[in-house]
Amino acid sequence: MKRHHKAAVAALACTALVLAGCGQGEDTTSSGLDACLTDPADCNGGERADGGEITWALDGSWGSWNQNTSEGNTAYVAMALVGLWPATGQFDPNGEYIVNEGIFAAAPALVKEDPVTVEYTLKGGANWGDGTDITVDDFIYHWYATSGDAALCEGCDPANITRGSQIESITGDDSTVTVTYKDSYHSAEWQYEDVLSEPAHIAEEQGLDWQNDPKDMAAAEDYFAITVPTWSSGPFKIADAKIGEHVVYVPNEDWAGETEVTLDKITFRVINGLDNITTALRNGEIDGASPFSVNAETITQLQGAEGLEYQVAAGPSWEHIDLNTQNEFLADPVLRQAVFTAIDLENIIGRTYAYVQSDIERKGNHLFRNGSEYYTDHLSATGQGTGDIELAYDLLAEAGYELEDGVLHTPDGEPVELDYRYSESKENRRITGELVQANLADLGIEVELRSIPDADLGKVLGQGEFDMIAFGWSSDPLFVSSASQYWGTGSGSNFGSLSDPALDELIGKINGTLDFDEAAGYANAAVQQVVQDAYSLPIVDTPVAVMLSDRLVNVRDNWASQQRAAYNIAEWGVEGE
Repeated sequence: MKRHHKAAVAALACTALVLAGCGQGEDTTSSGLDACLTDPADCNGGERADGGEITWALDGSWGSWNQNTSEGNTAYVAMALVGLWPATGQFDPNGEYIVNEGIFAAAPALVKEDPVTVEYTLKGGANWGDGTDITVDDFIYHWYATSGDAALCEGCDPANITRGSQIESITGDDSTVTVTYKDSYHSAEWQYEDVLSEPAHIAEEQGLDWQNDPKDMAAAEDYFAITVPTWSSGPFKIADAKIGEHVVYVPNEDWAGETEVTLDKITFRVINGLDNITTALRNGEIDGASPFSVNAETITQLQGAEGLEYQVAAGPSWEHIDLNTQNEFLADPVLRQAVFTAIDLENIIGRTYAYVQSDIERKGNHLFRNGSEYYTDHLSATGQGTGDIELAYDLLAEAGYELEDGVLHTPDGEPVELDYRYSESKENRRITGELVQANLADLGIEVELRSIPDADLGKVLGQGEFDMIAFGWSSDPLFVSSASQYWGTGSGSNFGSLSDPALDELIGKINGTLDFDEAAGYANAAVQQVVQDAYSLPIVDTPVAVMLSDRLVNVRDNWASQQRAAYNIAEWGVEGE
């Protein structure tokens, strides 16, 4: 079956299956990582020593241990749990999908198309790191947690219900699990669906009858959100951790994967601020980092540093500004259109991301990366992102807004005031906010800039505590479920609460075909509708950097994964003799 790139938690789309052909701008590499441009999945390889420790910096924090939930659906939670989470598989830097070797004996198999029925074959010995086998109950647990159905999980707040809401039944024996979907499910990306998350037996050990009591099911999800995992389905298990600060991994002796783990310990440590990360790397306090943003100063600090390697390229995240439709002013789509029209994206890009990647392009599509065969620029023709104050004001004047003494007033005479929120450690988002503030001042709108502690970003998003907010989506190379996750009415990740029946209908069509080309056509129609709704304004595919000690082996960046360089953590090592 033909595969093209989608966006599940970050829109990453590209027709080429290799990094060098995937819409990179002006890539900057140090000599040790040059091979990654032509051999992205095997570069920086070598013999690993038996043993060793690595300390890896994370450039942001997290406030939950549960990726199922809207609050836990962040790239930093995914990074913190990369050593143990039961993903179905992972995209490598070539864009090839690799099934999780520690859980599955084979790739998922489509055994029936109507209704869609998928069979999973568990690997012998696949377990939760405590000797308890992974079973059909664990598949059912994940279904309930992500169903969006109060009859299964009363009070749950799943990040994405696109798959969970479409399951009819799950059955299985010791080694085979069969998932049967409802007649309405025909996703072209059935083989990439996540089918596991937390272990059902751990919930039961807490006295929670999750399978029969929907309130207990929600309590189980809450328990996993606040509890450091004692379980692991991956190559490592947690020896010590503090939420939002650090995770210390040691090898998981019960892992069923075949890749040999050589490291004795990996520590993920939060370090706020790019300057602090590069300083720690230069001082030998850490061994590497793959931050989700990078600036020119970072590269300057790395250039010529002895014993270090780095590479800059377009990464998996895309930056955007979203509006909260529950705000008394932004509930009006005309005001939203005017706000986006007044924002000058080229100026913002020139003052931020272009310092790192000189030929970086403005992003014109929420679901498909610039250069994808499915890419269509739906934004330019609308004027959104152009900084055209005259056009913005014309839209408002026609709708009855008035400018009095330099202040924009609604048709009811209320002065328009908004806030703009951003992660406090992200310099580019702060600068973006200052420029947005200046743009909207020209339109007569006062904007208050309000920073967010990194660990609170998920909470602020999940509770809708913003009028305007800048953040990034990050994920693997898929697109089918993204529209539903980002914009579907009632989605836990539809943070600004957009509700558009026309858009929901298109989202249903995206998720209603097994044909990629047809799904992509509906996806572009959905993007066009979101542009009309003026709900989310894309900025760029964010330039990123991987930086590391030259003693590390098998550590390389991965544009196709939200876990970035940690995507192949089982293979990490220190250079052998």
